[in-house]
Amino acid sequence: MGKGAILGSAALAAVSTIRAARTVAAWRTVEPLPDMALNKGKVSVVIPVRDEERTIDGCLASLRTQRHGDLEIVVVDDASTDRTVQIVQEHVDADPRVRLVRTDGPPPGWAGKVHAMYRGVAETSGDWLLFVDSDTESAPDLVGKLLAAADRDDADLITTPGRPTVPNSGWWLLLAPTNVLLFDGASPDGSRGRAVGIGHCILVSRAAYDKAGGWRALSNERADDVAFATAVRDAGGRTRLVDGLDSLTSSGLDSFGAVWRSQRKSCVAGGAMIGGPVAGAAALGFAGLLHIGYGFAPMLMSLRGKGFSRLAGLAAWAAQSAAHRSYMRACHMSTATSVLAPAANAAFGVLLLDSAWRSLRGGDLWKGRDMR
Repeated sequence: MGKGAILGSAALAAVSTIRAARTVAAWRTVEPLPDMALNKGKVSVVIPVRDEERTIDGCLASLRTQRHGDLEIVVVDDASTDRTVQIVQEHVDADPRVRLVRTDGPPPGWAGKVHAMYRGVAETSGDWLLFVDSDTESAPDLVGKLLAAADRDDADLITTPGRPTVPNSGWWLLLAPTNVLLFDGASPDGSRGRAVGIGHCILVSRAAYDKAGGWRALSNERADDVAFATAVRDAGGRTRLVDGLDSLTSSGLDSFGAVWRSQRKSCVAGGAMIGGPVAGAAALGFAGLLHIGYGFAPMLMSLRGKGFSRLAGLAAWAAQSAAHRSYMRACHMSTATSVLAPAANAAFGVLLLDSAWRSLRGGDLWKGRDMR
């Protein structure tokens, strides 16, 4: 075995171990929502929607069951072409806390979702702003427990993912590698790199929102959740990722195909922010090849290698599995599939190559809009 092969094997094992240690350590700092809710302060919920007739009814129905005493719900329609507006109007007619704001789409220089949230905030008066995706459904105590978490952690921003309503392979094949990549450059408390924000659910104090410049400061941002949490952190706010999966579900990732399309949309949008579609496609393509190698190499070394190569391959395989196991456990899902983490990393690499191809050929349409 040559010196170069030995160094390469050692490097793979070391990188896998470092990334796993970082991911496991990050999840150990994530606390669950408090058991007791806090019923203090007015909360304004803002929901951006575009062609959400399948999910918006459940989202609003669950929010209307919130036990928090002072609540308003503002739905901002981003030029929907389906029955979204009619469904929302039914809730408006039934509950004075619910309001509908309609737009013709974002003006030049604005991303659609960011513009919708910006317009929604302008219609609210709460001490706290809660941004939720329309494919989420909330337990009756969600708002109160988010406020309790902010009080417990002395935080200006609290964010949580939602658990899937139908577990599927997209979570361990695509979302687990995404999580490891996220923690490479971000941290749950914003102390290292960027601050973590999960678009499913973000609660922020109005004071911190205003100090950070609000959504106007991020008008053209596509990776809006992490960018927003980081902006709040950089403006002096305290941010925290918490485990609220017992109080929030998300149906938007209930199939492998849905996870693939959602992740591809985010990758195309994030790549374009690097320096335009061509530079973004190049970066995505390079990252895709790296991830494919990062996944396949431990399997080949472990199954076909000898001596040090096999040991290094097994170490890399174990480390990658440990990283994915911490994510699956955090998502309250079976950890058995984490043993196939190298295959998941390779699959994520294929997703990145697909994203690069989409970016080169003209972008990835998401509900009729180019995400670049």
